[in-house]
Amino acid sequence: EGEGGGGAEGGAGAGGGGRGGGGGDGAAMAASSPRVDFFSAVVSDLAEAQDVAAGTSSYSAHVRSCARALDAAGAHGASALVLLDEPGASTEPAEGAAVAQALIEELLARGARLVATTHASPLKLLALRDTRLQVAAMQRRRVDRRNGPGAAKLPTYSMLLGAVGGSYALDAAAREGLPEALLARARGLLPDAEGDADDGDADADAAGGGRSGP
Repeated sequence: EGEGGGGAEGGAGAGGGGRGGGGGDGAAMAASSPRVDFFSAVVSDLAEAQDVAAGTSSYSAHVRSCARALDAAGAHGASALVLLDEPGASTEPAEGAAVAQALIEELLARGARLVATTHASPLKLLALRDTRLQVAAMQRRRVDRRNGPGAAKLPTYSMLLGAVGGSYALDAAAREGLPEALLARARGLLPDAEGDADDGDADADAAGGGRSGP
């Protein structure tokens, strides 16, 4: 948690920079019409904070960050920026996603600006339903695997506003060399895709390369 800083409007954005004051080139803003705001409080939950000596589990550490975010949102409203990486992780998935959704709803109710990343389908669906949120996904491109059947989806490092993507855990496992027999077993254990928030819009090979805009 800190003071000052900058951010981006809505539920998806990126920091940026540029020329000026003798400085070098900065990173391009991920927006067609960029706007940089300044915040009285910035709270982030971005890294592993487990402390065995203090009896703090990974999830407990995340929850403490969430409590600080709620305090900042209550005190500063729209002048508070909250950055959450995988809210609800490190615990039972359904319960973690439920807590994360309730947290996001409360942060928005208190007026905070929020940027969150997630693999959890319930949170993707929330972003699709709630008009206060803007959803985005990182684009993937389908390529043939050199070893093993089928195709893999590799990142293009392009962000698509308005698109929802999958997590591609099996593709990542294949790239890292897990045996194909193990991956085949994993595919057989997967439930039906019904109800998943992945609509394929982050697939670079889909018509139009994905949906842009809200």
